Amino acid sequence: MLRTINDRAALELLLDTGPMTRSQIGDLTGVSRPTSSQIVARLESAGLIEPTGAVQGARGPQAVTYAARTDVVVGLALDVLPGGVQARLVDAHGTVLGGAEVPTSDDRTAVSDVRAAWHAACADARVPVERVGAVVAGVQAAADPTTGDLWLVGDLPGWPRLAVRSLLEQEFGVPVHIENDVNLATIAEHDAGRGDDASFSLLWIGGGIGLGTLIDGRLHHGATGAAGELGYLPVPVTVRDYDDHSVNLQDLVGGRRFEELAERHGVPGESYTDYLAAMTAAPDSPAVVALVEDFGRRLATVVQPVVAVVEPHLVVLSGPTCIAGGQRLADVTRSHLTDTEQGVALIVPTLAPSAPVLRGAQAVVAADVRALLLDRVSTHPSDHGAHGVPAQTVRAGTATSGAPAPSYSG
Repeated sequence: MLRTINDRAALELLLDTGPMTRSQIGDLTGVSRPTSSQIVARLESAGLIEPTGAVQGARGPQAVTYAARTDVVVGLALDVLPGGVQARLVDAHGTVLGGAEVPTSDDRTAVSDVRAAWHAACADARVPVERVGAVVAGVQAAADPTTGDLWLVGDLPGWPRLAVRSLLEQEFGVPVHIENDVNLATIAEHDAGRGDDASFSLLWIGGGIGLGTLIDGRLHHGATGAAGELGYLPVPVTVRDYDDHSVNLQDLVGGRRFEELAERHGVPGESYTDYLAAMTAAPDSPAVVALVEDFGRRLATVVQPVVAVVEPHLVVLSGPTCIAGGQRLADVTRSHLTDTEQGVALIVPTLAPSAPVLRGAQAVVAADVRALLLDRVSTHPSDHGAHGVPAQTVRAGTATSGAPAPSYSG
């Protein structure tokens, strides 16, 4: 048990700090030089660390430096979309090793989607498929964190609704985490530069709408994973001043309504994607400014219950529509909120406009891979009978110098 504690502490130190010598490992963990040498020998024998170079000390021969082997086990991050799957392979540091975008067929299944993405990402990274130790998949659905069941499902053809996680874990033999796509975008936002904001809400507006909320650094899933499904809320009577046929918030600001408004205001294009591109290309054109003003008024209606119930310090606008609207849409939305009786939160555009769902999945699976690496310490062989030096344990509070890996479980 003492050897395991020491070895885990040393491996965690190398993961957080980078390459170190035996002497440095001993100094920072608080064990003796002989004990430090035994730790390094065990970890190297188990294939968890490797020599990476040498440094010259003040006197004596050069000292070998050792680093954690983050290629021992890697993670697969997925964004499951209606027309395909985006995949990235990452290590315990969150470094992207490779990736792929895999189109799907009419006879797609959850197993075929994951397998195709798994093999394509590994081929791109030149990593053996058997080294994948964990999978995190973002889906357009509410995912029950306890059962893995999916409900309130968006466009997810071929995927079952019940026991999805169990199905995939039995098929591939590794832990699988199924998560709502907006929740993963919320994690990506936190990692993109809002680390000091332990509590905030992210409003996603695209073809569909949703809300992700981080409270004290942890995702709020709700009882069955459906927290944040704002699209099903009925519109308030106040919207009748400018909209007399929306039934719920999805009708009010979803993709189809956005297309209708863009056409009404004269934004060039024929599809949702065209209108977004036109907004990005000419954000100051009269047509785009008029569209943003109209849409911001509607968006304020969506933000209002969030402010009333959650009262976040910060509301982040994300998703394709909000990313195209940028800072102007955030400002217009907040200005319309000031006309209500609700408190007004700070409303800002996202810091993670590029592939936020995939980026969030990367963060979660990197933390999972790190935990798997540390768990391997307790299963590696002992120090081959070298018991000449009494075991020591690391000093409390000195095992690591880096921050612990984030936990996003709810």
